[in-house]
Amino acid sequence: MRALRDRLTYANVMATLAVFIAIGGTSWAAVKISGRQIKAHTITARNVRPNSLGGRQIKERSLGIVPGAREAGLLDGRTAEDLQVKCPTGMVPVDDTCIETQAHPPTYFHSALLQCGETEDIKTPGRRLPTYQELTMALTHQEITLSPGGELTSEVEPSSAGQPLNVIYVTDPLGGWGLTPDNAAGARAYRCVADPLN
Repeated sequence: MRALRDRLTYANVMATLAVFIAIGGTSWAAVKISGRQIKAHTITARNVRPNSLGGRQIKERSLGIVPGAREAGLLDGRTAEDLQVKCPTGMVPVDDTCIETQAHPPTYFHSALLQCGETEDIKTPGRRLPTYQELTMALTHQEITLSPGGELTSEVEPSSAGQPLNVIYVTDPLGGWGLTPDNAAGARAYRCVADPLN
């Protein structure tokens, strides 16, 4: 005990006391400081442990594109906008096809088939008459209004021998239908459909 007393000096006591205060003070600060007590924008990146922040702490929308992923939004060099359905001028996309917004004047079925088919060229895909489903789907589109007297479809029903084909045409915007002969007496308005350009 006497040996211990001989070694006790003011400097030793103060050094020991300083160590205990330092250890105790740090643990007290860790327990007592909360996020509410930290002023905004006072913590910098060097104060944050690596990989300690995640999606809950970071607004991901505020992050830029990762340099190594600049091409991730492209497909063979094309953007998502490049791959969207594009229709020729005067047509709108409906049910995986493009359909004309304006109907053509009334004519009979075979004439309408020929008129639609004649639009084929290098820049424009070949056109055809719409099916019943395509035309009724198109009528739900705000840019398309059914012509008075109805419009022709590409669908036909058998007729008796020697009689013209019976062509299905749409009679009202709700999908009503009727049959009309493939001759001048059965003339109805029509519109053409085509595959998308891309």
